[in-house]
Amino acid sequence: MKFSSATTKLSLTENLQVEKFSDVKTGDVILAEVLSQNSAYPYLEQTDGELSRLEIGDKIIGVIGARQALRGFVGYSPKRINNQNPLSLLNMGGVIGCHVDSAVGLGEPAKVKYLGTVVDHHGIVNMNRSTLPNTSSILKTRQIILILGTCMNVGKTSNAEKIIFSATQAGFKVGAAKIAGVAAIKDLNCFKNAGAIDVKSFLDCGLPSTVDAEDLAQVVKNIINALNGDLLVIELGDGIMGHYKIESVLTDQEIISHVTSIVVCAADLAAAYGAKKYLEEFKIKINVFSGPATDNISGSHYIEEKWGIPAINSVKFPNQLFKLLHARSAT
Repeated sequence: MKFSSATTKLSLTENLQVEKFSDVKTGDVILAEVLSQNSAYPYLEQTDGELSRLEIGDKIIGVIGARQALRGFVGYSPKRINNQNPLSLLNMGGVIGCHVDSAVGLGEPAKVKYLGTVVDHHGIVNMNRSTLPNTSSILKTRQIILILGTCMNVGKTSNAEKIIFSATQAGFKVGAAKIAGVAAIKDLNCFKNAGAIDVKSFLDCGLPSTVDAEDLAQVVKNIINALNGDLLVIELGDGIMGHYKIESVLTDQEIISHVTSIVVCAADLAAAYGAKKYLEEFKIKINVFSGPATDNISGSHYIEEKWGIPAINSVKFPNQLFKLLHARSAT
């Protein structure tokens, strides 16, 4: 039996009980059997972060959830288990739902068969059993660096890693979080390896993905208050536009007022321009551009000369990037 990383916060063991139900809901933990493979997406991320290649017949513990990945799978959380709504593994972290579409070249995700829902003496096991307490406001003022992206795979996590490492080398105790996206712990482990003393994500708030969040702003406040550290690095996964409820964060004045610097990772110059115009609608100022649009001076010089916004590639100039961000918080 393979336990997916989406269940990390639940401390499940091999000695578990399952019962079959006709109804399920988002966050329910289920046992499923792998019916097919996808050579382009062959792995399950387990609770220790290791990747395990899926084989037909494998029994996996996953969670019911949704995904809306621009460059991945699209699927929704079912409400009922039946043959008309077959289940699929929507991400490597173990989110299971009804597949709708895939990015070109990715093919269909691995299909799985529902074998039962995990139960114990409290009833059905759902991810919401392990959640941080709700807080009405951000309780402590600290330096908070918010990392946004124009879409997935534009260097948000790499930027977070570089900033965490540079800040740690400068003597800061860094807390880090990924607060939008779909369940997995790979990026959190990257934050730890870069030096973060505490890491958290929406998994700590009982969510298999933030597509399923009613109010992501509340999740952000809960995580910020729970994170240890005198400097926080917060990555909002996926892109600033889309289905992962990021707009609810951008429109929350309390959250934005506590953010000391905003880094936007852009895929190219058109994406950088789009991000600038979009965030201006929320009266949000970008402090630094990074990502592929700054891979060389062609992009970075254009951004700086055209819009007067610093453009620093975190892979090439990590310490320069952190120094600029830290200097902002001191003013």
